[in-house]
Amino acid sequence: MKEQIPYITLAIALGIIPHFAYAQAQSYPTDEELQKLMPDFQSQVNYWNQYEEPERQSEAKTFAENWSRRDPSIAPFLGQWTAIEETMNIYPSTTAGQACIIHTSEPEVSFSLGNVLNQQIYTDAGQVIIQQGNYAGVAWSNENGTGIYVYRLIAPIEVPTRESFSYWDNGSSVLEQFNAAGCIAQATNF
Repeated sequence: MKEQIPYITLAIALGIIPHFAYAQAQSYPTDEELQKLMPDFQSQVNYWNQYEEPERQSEAKTFAENWSRRDPSIAPFLGQWTAIEETMNIYPSTTAGQACIIHTSEPEVSFSLGNVLNQQIYTDAGQVIIQQGNYAGVAWSNENGTGIYVYRLIAPIEVPTRESFSYWDNGSSVLEQFNAAGCIAQATNF
């Protein structure tokens, strides 16, 4: 039995360590950390403000206003948001207060769910999405510290299709997750 104890200990340790690492990666930034990130958020917003307003931004706002009759908590976040080389599409859900998020960054696409709490979206990827006007900041906290990345509202969300996702790695899987989660992509669905 004494010879088995090190193996049992090792097996337990190997089983716990990945869960601990996953838990660390999933921690949300605290309110204090979010406040400390706001100057960086504003600096990134100032960068985007030097460019013209996106052409289809008003369409995105109209979609959000229409959706606000059904679920005002999620409405300000709805739309297609872009950063330097990334896009974040935030869709409503059949579940009140829940957001469906499709994130694209060459060549991958990923899916996450989030819930609105205190006018912020807390995602199952351990991120907090804040929104101010035409800007959304995605904040995170991990073993390397905290950070925030700003996206600019550019257009209304588009209906994801198998064809539009065929270009992306994991596209089929993301589309399946999107549909299984009860995500809504058209204004006519409300």
